[in-house]
Amino acid sequence: MGAASPDYIKRLNQELEKRVEKNRHYSLRAFARFLEVDPSLLSKIISAKEVPSLKRGDKFAVKLNLSSCERESFLLSIAETQKCASLNKLDSKLTECD
Repeated sequence: MGAASPDYIKRLNQELEKRVEKNRHYSLRAFARFLEVDPSLLSKIISAKEVPSLKRGDKFAVKLNLSSCERESFLLSIAETQKCASLNKLDSKLTECD
């Protein structure tokens, strides 16, 4: 992933930050528990080391109570990141994605 984070990562970070503002003791582990995902996996997703599946992304969108428009944007962001990662594995010259 390049300098700019994909939208799905921004959205996850925004939600985590919002929860931390309400409760300074709220943690990534608590957020992972809310999203029903392993904390280490959530950490990898947020740090752009791993891309979630669309199925998992949809579960996140439901848990985050995203509107249908927000959900679509969230899932498209994941799909675009998956596409770029796949193309980069095949041949990094095929795409401008990082």
